[in-house]
Amino acid sequence: MKTIEVPYGHGTQSCSIPDDIDCVYGRLKSVEPSIEAGEQISTALLNLIGDINFDKLRNAKSVAIAVSDMTRPVPSRLILEKLLLWLAEFGIYGDQITVLVGGGLHHPATREEMIYIVGEELQKRVKQVLPHDADDEASLTFLGTSPLGTPVYVNKYFAQADYKIVTGMVDAHQFMGFTAGVKGAVIGLGGRQTITGNHVRLFQPGAELGHMEGNPARMDLEDCGRIIGVDMIVNVVLNTQKKVIKAVAGHPVAAHRVAVEFAKSIFGVSMSLADIVIASPGGFPKDINAYQAQKALTPALQLVKPGGTIILVAQCVEGSGEESFEETMAIYDDLSDVVSSFKEKEFVIGPHKAYLWARTFLKAKTILVSDKVSPELAKTLMIKVTKSLQEAIDEVIPNSSANLKITVLTHANSIIPIIRDDSSEDSIEI
Repeated sequence: MKTIEVPYGHGTQSCSIPDDIDCVYGRLKSVEPSIEAGEQISTALLNLIGDINFDKLRNAKSVAIAVSDMTRPVPSRLILEKLLLWLAEFGIYGDQITVLVGGGLHHPATREEMIYIVGEELQKRVKQVLPHDADDEASLTFLGTSPLGTPVYVNKYFAQADYKIVTGMVDAHQFMGFTAGVKGAVIGLGGRQTITGNHVRLFQPGAELGHMEGNPARMDLEDCGRIIGVDMIVNVVLNTQKKVIKAVAGHPVAAHRVAVEFAKSIFGVSMSLADIVIASPGGFPKDINAYQAQKALTPALQLVKPGGTIILVAQCVEGSGEESFEETMAIYDDLSDVVSSFKEKEFVIGPHKAYLWARTFLKAKTILVSDKVSPELAKTLMIKVTKSLQEAIDEVIPNSSANLKITVLTHANSIIPIIRDDSSEDSIEI
């Protein structure tokens, strides 16, 4: 028997399959850090990419720094430590610095979450650490409208700062091409109207996984970033162990593109289609809830044969993760109704995830492996749930497994599939 093991929450799930089954792992390229993470970030800050207005920085009376919430494994504490040292060289100290924890339409970060993200000691070294709430109109400032028509509302503390810095992690994104860059401000600290206005572009040509040039969602995002006035970014690329393997800092677009080119060389995986695709988002925090775990279905759907099966391995300790996503699914009894109804109505964030969720299930049989999703939630989400990967695989492997092919994606959220008719060195057979 062969053993398959994938990340799950803070641990793993595993199963055994017959030896005669063709099974390959679609792995990201293995890259180990050349130097310690903090040193990489410090080096990036000493070698800024693109044009930076240093006079503006030196004259700044206030600085705002955007960091990611709990759903992203960004080493925010370390980035902040290095940024504070770097800013001090320009005469800017902690009492001038506001840190904003941005989560877009996720729940505003709790006090405990902010301590986890920023650290208790570092919180005392800055003026304030604040959570963002995209629905709190009093905390938002309207700055204008993007060329594509997106209204730009952003957190007022960020808008009012003399100098604006965005941190983040560059990863594959299912319709923006890649994450990070100005996304931590436009989406992370944006108002609901801004986030909705940008995300509606997921249906437009070019808004695809791993695609940057001519991507309307990415173009709009960066137009919004210019309106907000993002001055610089600090971005990292992580390997499968969540270790920093690349750090960049500098101009919000130029520095991001350098990180993206590096990420493409790591995340692009050549694979052929399979009868069964086992997809893990990559464990915590990427499988923290169904809303986040859905992102693993995008590459899985690209890699499964017509009529095939996807097994999504995601713990989902927070359940669905988004109220309107769950409420939308609860309205309907049929997946096709979820899809058709969404297309007929005005675009709304939350229900859009229900559409992406249901669209996958209409194209491929899908099973969720989770010991945290209740039978009631499984019924609402219209998905078969098993508590173990072994239970799921036993259900889908027929008595005769000859010529059956299984593809395993251990970090599906980061993979950019390159479809081939045959196997390649990117696929590791077991």
